[in-house]
Amino acid sequence: MSTAPSKAEEIIAVLRTEILRGQYRPGERLPSERDLAARFESNRGAIREAIKKLEQLGIVAVAPGGVRVLPVEEATLEVLGYLLDLGEIQKPELIGQVLDVLAVMTSLSARSAVVEASDEDITDMVQLVDQLIQTIGDKERHTEIWIQFSHKMMSIHRNLVLRLVGNGLRTQFLSSTMNLGFEPDIDLSAVKQQLIRLRDSIMSRDEVNVRDAVIQHFQIFKTGLLESAIEIGADVERSMDNA
Repeated sequence: MSTAPSKAEEIIAVLRTEILRGQYRPGERLPSERDLAARFESNRGAIREAIKKLEQLGIVAVAPGGVRVLPVEEATLEVLGYLLDLGEIQKPELIGQVLDVLAVMTSLSARSAVVEASDEDITDMVQLVDQLIQTIGDKERHTEIWIQFSHKMMSIHRNLVLRLVGNGLRTQFLSSTMNLGFEPDIDLSAVKQQLIRLRDSIMSRDEVNVRDAVIQHFQIFKTGLLESAIEIGADVERSMDNA
């Protein structure tokens, strides 16, 4: 059973969205604590709690003279999910950047795993890739198995930093794109080709081909997702023009 958000959480959500939408420019000051309390009909304690969270996100800085908005480039990784969730017109370049980073991180993870894997680990990874091949076209199941495959690789190479950053990116990106209802037109034959290449490269412990197969796999999905994001953006713009 979900609980209703606190007053501070409501304030955080509103101010965070306004900042990320550019209603406050970098360097601009937020309204005073008193003005914010009046606007949100809240006590100053809730305002202070909200400002503290925004500061932790890296999108504001508390300094003498007030609270100033920071450039989004200085924010923490947690902000990425909120950027993707802004709705309306998704920025295709942001989706592309996330996929590029995920591709590099996953390929690094795969390459390291193949080098360090035991024979049993290799067998497990091959079985997971076989399941990926079998579930091509079933987006939900395919995604579940891909996450299992990623976790398996990370459990082998034990790079904690890579795992934590990858988990953060993957969780925020997957939840956001699924909520948008993307139905990208993916070249399934190309996906199958790269997965077969990945499986065979894992079996032969060919770390270079493993890396390249993972990157190409992400590139295929990137192409489909970007085309879908552009179409959704165009549809939204047309509906806004006709409103």
